Amino acid sequence: MNANEELVPTAQTAESVHPEQEIPVVAQCEIDALIRKRVYGAMALGLAPVAVLDLVGLFAIQVELVNALAKKYDVPFSKDKAKNIIGSLLGSALPVALGPAAFSLLKLIPLIGMTAGAATMTIMGGASTYAVGRVFNRHFASGGTLLDMDAGKLKESFRTYYNDGKQYVKGLRKKSPEAQGATEDAATAQSAS
Repeated sequence: MNANEELVPTAQTAESVHPEQEIPVVAQCEIDALIRKRVYGAMALGLAPVAVLDLVGLFAIQVELVNALAKKYDVPFSKDKAKNIIGSLLGSALPVALGPAAFSLLKLIPLIGMTAGAATMTIMGGASTYAVGRVFNRHFASGGTLLDMDAGKLKESFRTYYNDGKQYVKGLRKKSPEAQGATEDAATAQSAS
C-alpha cells in the first residue's frame, strides 16, 4: 500500500473500532411520569416553612431526576457531574437561579413572607425541575451522556423549558390529586344522599 492510498475500514473493522451505541427506546409516557413525579415533589417542597431547606431539597430532587433519566437510557451516572451540570444550567439562566433563592429567603418574614414565598417557590421549583428533566431527557435520548453534556450550549433550551414549565406547573396545580380527590369525595357524598 502506498502512503497516498487511503485506508478504508470494512464494516467489520468500523464496528469493532466504533461500536454503534444502541440508545434504549423509552416511551414518552414513562419520561412524562418521571418528570411529573419530581415536579410534584418540587412543588411540595416550596411549601416547606424553613427558608433555604426548600432549595437544598429542590436541588436533591433535580439530581435524583437526572439519575432516574440516566437509568432509563442506560447512561452512566455521576452525582458530582450531575450537580455541576444542573448548577451550570441554573446559573446560566441567572434570573431563574436567583428567583428561588430570593423567594426562599422571603419566607423569613413572618406570615406574609411565608405565604408569598411558598406560592412562588411552588411555581419556580416545579418549573426549574421540569426544565432540568426536559433538557436531560433530550440530551440522553439523542445518545448523549453526562460526560459530553455542555450546559453552556443548553442555556437557551433550559430557559424555554423553564417558561414551558411555569405553564405546566399551573396546569398541575389546577388538577392536583388533592383537588381531584375532593371532587370525587363530594360526588360520592352527593350520590349517597
